[in-house]
Amino acid sequence: MTLSAPAERAISFYSKGQPAFILEGVVHEPLQKMQLAPVVILCHPQPASSNMNDSLLVVLARALALAGMYAVRFNFRGVGRSQGQQTDGRLEPLDLAGAIDMALSLPGANPAKLCVVGHGFGAYIGLLYAPFDQRVRTLVSVSLPLFRATSGFPRPFERPKLFVTGEFDEICPLYKLEPFVEQQSGPKGIKVITGARHLMRGFEEPAVLAILNYINKWASMPGV
Repeated sequence: MTLSAPAERAISFYSKGQPAFILEGVVHEPLQKMQLAPVVILCHPQPASSNMNDSLLVVLARALALAGMYAVRFNFRGVGRSQGQQTDGRLEPLDLAGAIDMALSLPGANPAKLCVVGHGFGAYIGLLYAPFDQRVRTLVSVSLPLFRATSGFPRPFERPKLFVTGEFDEICPLYKLEPFVEQQSGPKGIKVITGARHLMRGFEEPAVLAILNYINKWASMPGV
């Protein structure tokens, strides 16, 4: 007997802000529809060299759908078929805002269980945006490029968060990440992926397992 796979479908939606741009994405629908399904938004690494088809995000999105959640991958402005021009982080938070609006309109999406997962550049955008949107209930930052935030972030993210890094991350080594995380307020944790470098190439499976375990626990906790 062949097990059915979760449905994946191409979507388009508008960024927030003016002018609004049409962005492209993919929705991974939960394999078994619950009454209310948690929603996870996935933000890709550096737009100049990556997109929503980042290998870690694709594997993670499929695993989340198998676990009964909506997962949404999308291209930031100026990437792939998304309209607009890249702004190196200045306006990309508006793209994440648009993705959240779209995702919460999906049938059966649980507005009380919204998670943002950012990888590399996407982790930076997640930490920039999430503190200003109360709908984001938890945040997973994978391979956070701390050099982008030498003067800190405008506002701390007080809700639960997980930082995932590679043992040999050449962009944000553990000795730099640890003091940053220690300064963060609210629930927080660090997960180190043994043997992995910055973008987790070749280590997608253990990284996805760590992220999925965290999100599953968070999704099962009422009021978090």
